[in-house]
Amino acid sequence: MPGIGDVAGAVTAVTGFEKGSGKTTFLNAALPAARSVGPAAVFSIGVDGALKARDAGGPVGEIRVEAGDVVMTTEAFARASQARFEILEAVPGRTSLGPLLLGRAVRPGSVTLVGSEHVSTLARMIDRVRSEGWAASVLVDGAVNRITQVGALGAAQFVYAFRADPSNLRRVAARVRALAALAALPVETAPRPGALAIPGPVTAELLKTLGPEDQALSVQDFTMFFLDPPELLALLGRRACALRRGFKLLGFVPALRGLTRADLAQAVGEAAAPFLLPNPCEAAP
Repeated sequence: MPGIGDVAGAVTAVTGFEKGSGKTTFLNAALPAARSVGPAAVFSIGVDGALKARDAGGPVGEIRVEAGDVVMTTEAFARASQARFEILEAVPGRTSLGPLLLGRAVRPGSVTLVGSEHVSTLARMIDRVRSEGWAASVLVDGAVNRITQVGALGAAQFVYAFRADPSNLRRVAARVRALAALAALPVETAPRPGALAIPGPVTAELLKTLGPEDQALSVQDFTMFFLDPPELLALLGRRACALRRGFKLLGFVPALRGLTRADLAQAVGEAAAPFLLPNPCEAAP
């Protein structure tokens, strides 16, 4: 099964259900594995959780870079960082926090990530970093509940971080089962004969327009399903769905309170349980 070591040499997007889900903790824990094949690049969609926590007066968890790592941030945050950076390229456009840059660390330290407001720009910068050989592995802080934006990053794999406790276990488990089911759908680049090609999102309203003859659906990718977990699982049970572009599910990283991993594994079911990755905090000595 997939594991944290699979971030090496790949583009990995980390997202979650809500704030404080452990995305930044996972990113820091995954960086050593990413560096096993050379310097790593770390990006964010928008402003990372460290800055948001700082603005809210909460604890700040930053990304720690080593010499050779590449980040996207602003000049102001690069100057304020404990690390020191060589500017590789100015990123087109501006953000509300100022112009962006790609910087390569020449001294280790912590830094606040700032991403472009346009995911297409982020995708181009990731391609640039990889084509120039500046980094072999890329980690992306996908921001809270923005899994649909993974679709703009090309051949990305994804990790989903979440918090679970007895009060939300049923709801969280349903979402985990739904995501695991989507990631397991077959990939068919062209619709099979007789399948209905859906050009855009799959919504509850769209499902009402389907006829009994529409037993097979071809969908762009798994981020195009905008259905609640019960609706989604019911659809997958009634109709054969395939994706024109697939994504690799690296796994789920749970932060548990008042629950054991056995409790969570039982709740998510046999199909999703193998994708539960160790929580970096729990795994730390």
